[in-house]
Amino acid sequence: MAAAFAALVSLQNNLRLIHNHPNHTFPFEDEQILSLRRSVCFLIDFMESYDNSHGVRRETAEALEIRIARAAQVAEDVIEAHMVDQIRCGKTRPSRFLLDLQKVALGMDYMKRKASNVKARSGMLDPPPHSSSSSSAAAAQSTPLPTSSMVGFDDILLKLLDLLTGVPLSRRVIPIQGMGGMGKTTLAINAFQHPCIVQHFDVCLWATISQEYSIQKILAQLLSCMRRSTSGTVGEMRERLYKSLYGLRYLIVLDDMWTLEAWDDMNVKFLFPDTNDGSRVVVTTRNANVAKHLSDCRVAMSFLDEDSSWYLFCQNAFAKQQGCPPELEETAKKIVARCKGLPLAIVVVGGHLRKSPTILVYWENVAQSILYSTGNDEQCLNVLSLSYRYLPAHLKPCFLLLGAYPEDAKIYAHDVLKIWIAEGFIQHSNTCILEEVATQYLRDLFMRNLILVDRYDYKGVYRFKVHDLVRELCLQTAKKEEFLYVFETSGAIITRERRVVTSLTSESILQQVNLRYLNVDLVYIPRPVLYYLPSSISFLWNLQILTIIVPDQSKVIAPYGIWEMLQLRQIEVDTICLIEPLPADQANQLVMRNLYTLFKVENFRLSEEVCKRIPNVRELQLSYCDEVSWYYCPRNLGCFHQLQNLALKFDGNSKWREFAKSLAFPSSLRVLHLNGCGVDWEELTMMVGSLPHLEKLLLLRNSVIGSVWTPVEGKFCHLKFLIIYACHDLVCWNADNSHFPVLRHLYLRNLSKLIEFPSGIGEIATLEHIDMRFCSASSTISAMRTLAEQVELANESLRLTVYFRGDEETMESFKNEVREEGLTSSTNLSLHLLSSK
Repeated sequence: MAAAFAALVSLQNNLRLIHNHPNHTFPFEDEQILSLRRSVCFLIDFMESYDNSHGVRRETAEALEIRIARAAQVAEDVIEAHMVDQIRCGKTRPSRFLLDLQKVALGMDYMKRKASNVKARSGMLDPPPHSSSSSSAAAAQSTPLPTSSMVGFDDILLKLLDLLTGVPLSRRVIPIQGMGGMGKTTLAINAFQHPCIVQHFDVCLWATISQEYSIQKILAQLLSCMRRSTSGTVGEMRERLYKSLYGLRYLIVLDDMWTLEAWDDMNVKFLFPDTNDGSRVVVTTRNANVAKHLSDCRVAMSFLDEDSSWYLFCQNAFAKQQGCPPELEETAKKIVARCKGLPLAIVVVGGHLRKSPTILVYWENVAQSILYSTGNDEQCLNVLSLSYRYLPAHLKPCFLLLGAYPEDAKIYAHDVLKIWIAEGFIQHSNTCILEEVATQYLRDLFMRNLILVDRYDYKGVYRFKVHDLVRELCLQTAKKEEFLYVFETSGAIITRERRVVTSLTSESILQQVNLRYLNVDLVYIPRPVLYYLPSSISFLWNLQILTIIVPDQSKVIAPYGIWEMLQLRQIEVDTICLIEPLPADQANQLVMRNLYTLFKVENFRLSEEVCKRIPNVRELQLSYCDEVSWYYCPRNLGCFHQLQNLALKFDGNSKWREFAKSLAFPSSLRVLHLNGCGVDWEELTMMVGSLPHLEKLLLLRNSVIGSVWTPVEGKFCHLKFLIIYACHDLVCWNADNSHFPVLRHLYLRNLSKLIEFPSGIGEIATLEHIDMRFCSASSTISAMRTLAEQVELANESLRLTVYFRGDEETMESFKNEVREEGLTSSTNLSLHLLSSK
């Protein structure tokens, strides 16, 4: 049960945090405290072994889980109430506290004895090691993430491609219809991204509708695809979209349409122009009546046949080139048969078994657990519930919390990890920080096919979605286990209120001393303005994540007390000014050892005192807009030996050049953003080219000046991502494959003076993608020539994305030159031509 495990881990984390807090007394040597800690550790092990006992579920243990969850929550309430008394009054009532502590310690000890009896009767095994270990964290770095593919739908894909590119020329609506989990969206994505579709249509737009839709949000999605403004009324947005599409051959995908009302409310006839140029609108829907109403020419999804089902299962259940062990094949085929050709069910069960022991009795238990059903969504939910039942205990609360996000929401991994940590779901590890453990938890959910990755970054999963049937499973299970509270009338979902608050006034902060995650939105206050955080914020003894959103040109001023908030892990404020901490002697100096993320600090003085206070910071964003002064101690930046991700923004004045040149970058740096510092290309190479771990370099607006960049061999040896944006002086880039030997992705933006793309870049063996947007015509065409040369040399792995914009004369000249040289024939080229009008 997710609630029980989450409550135990949260209690364990609180006991550890209080034990290490220098400002609050706590009788940790008391036998009752020691007994409580032992009971919690035992019960966590019990929950893990219970969930890993080959799927054997015991009704007595399930009932016990509810009692364990309640006992752990009561214990946590008692301990936090003690902390509240200390913070508010500077003292506590020891007799009352010790009496309450005795009760909860006895209660947890009773739960321990009951769990011991259940464990002895059922013959449970000890839990296997999981992702909090260093080995699993290392595996997260080395194991490649699988990619989604279509199996058994080749004929349907070909049919859809033919409908999209064939006659008639009039605008055509093509519904894709099938029950949940059939692969409608996957089919649409495969067509949407197919090279022949990218070449055939001028623009391709995508919007997700969902059950609870908003016309304004749908229009905003479509306009965003064309990089058009999403402001204004619905009427203004309609007109803007219509005018933007007029005269273009477009493909629009409307994903997950539930009712005809959504179609009627969009008023498609007056939204998508029909100029007889072969434009298409694809609609995915479960509702056969919707599909029938929209068009007679529809694509119907069917169940997979036996061979395709088996192939899809093996793809997801076994490592590449291994296949099914002979001793498991009969049982495995029984499992596949019970999925009844439903792709989502096969993929999820396969993903679960990929992470499970290859023991016959375990697989037989899985086969017996899959229930037959004559329903549609019910059939899939029965199979999906199996994947939850067999999830390791530490993943269950993390998985169920995903149900709190709206249907079809694009979920950012960074936000999810913050909430998991704040909720106390992530177990402390002696070898990894909590963020690394949480990242591995997310990766495990992905490897089990329980989330759909929408976008990757250098760390792995960047953004993802949850299939609506998987989300429904989360909601049903969370409600059953009393893990989330779901309000039927509004669909609102909340968790335990002590943990996450998204709106808070300064007057009420003192009443929320047990908060772990504080998110304050100040976008509606008058601007520009200075917002002073109240000194009472330091009373939030357990606050781990502080996020503040302010309007443009506004700032947050933090009090001295923020340096006493030792549990803070992340400070993310649009612009924050941190007052330098008061000097303290070595014995009384408070060190924020848990602070790993500090974003958007303005004019931050990197004094020795500051560097000592935040020694473990890993992500740092700084901006400077004051008068240049050595007061900011730029050389001390090198003292952050754990720093991995650094962003530096200057106001663009040339006065910062010498300051930037004096910066000392730590060798641990992996990602570097530079903006407005104005160093020249040679200085840049000397400053950062030798950093041994630098993988991603972003050179943003006016970060580098000078017309010629001639890189030096032996520099940038580990650089994988390079982004050059609005470095307007760059004319000549003399680079070849020896200068960036392991580069994978190259992004060039707004380089209007660049004469030629360096063809030697195309010879880098690891290069996967070049993305050029709004660069000069000559450099864009030379990049297309480089791609053509690489294709001739049988380099099929390199892709080129081009966005080119200009006036009518420039566009015509560009098209003619591209046409004459035959540069658009490669399927590895994605070319987008945008008018500047």
